[in-house]
Amino acid sequence: MVDKIKVENLNCYYNKQCVLESLNINIAQNEILSIIGPANSGKTTFLRALNRMNDLDANYSRKGKIYLDDDNIFYMNMENLRRRIGMLFAMPIPLPMSIYENIVYAPKRLGLISNKSEQDVIVEQALKDVSLWDEVKGRLNSSAMKISGGQQQRLCIARILAINPEVILFDEPCSGLDPISTAKVEESIIELKRKYTIVLVTNNVKQASRVSDKTAFFLMGKLIEIDKTGKLFVSPQEKQTEDYITGRFG
Repeated sequence: MVDKIKVENLNCYYNKQCVLESLNINIAQNEILSIIGPANSGKTTFLRALNRMNDLDANYSRKGKIYLDDDNIFYMNMENLRRRIGMLFAMPIPLPMSIYENIVYAPKRLGLISNKSEQDVIVEQALKDVSLWDEVKGRLNSSAMKISGGQQQRLCIARILAINPEVILFDEPCSGLDPISTAKVEESIIELKRKYTIVLVTNNVKQASRVSDKTAFFLMGKLIEIDKTGKLFVSPQEKQTEDYITGRFG
């Protein structure tokens, strides 16, 4: 498979303290990679490094290289990078406007669409891609703040899809959702793999086993093990990995 992202000897620091050490990892195109591990393992730092959100923190510094295709992201225009790599956070954050305007806001701002017919097409397709169209098509002009939390999270995914990214980063996207909403978000993630490369940080090892092609286990700022999900969960090579996924620690 073709690698979409290549991480070479990445070291991340906050206040000069290393929180992610000597990370080397490749992520294939149209692959779902789950990142698991206990708190303070560097999972979210790694995720935010992929679209340079860490760079907004004055106490953050890093060494190493990250390539998106053949482009070193540290030399890329920030707006262009974040168009290519979208990110979804743990809590849904819909904009305080209609469902329709939530979807078209970014494409309009970036000049990707102009007329109403183009907007209609993007809205319908983005909502269908997250299995939300049938639930909200009759109330597109109503406030996004009035739909359920699970629907808001899928709306936020649709908002990312509207700018046609190449990679989507998910930071614990189901942490505040009920089991039914979680299942719908997971179904959306699996479907999105057909078009996008996905990196998922999750504290739910069962979720990682359900949705991902590969899983990486982080511990204390280091990559302990990465393998195909089925293999890692059935026969991990490292005892630390086994202890974590069987609940002995973490």
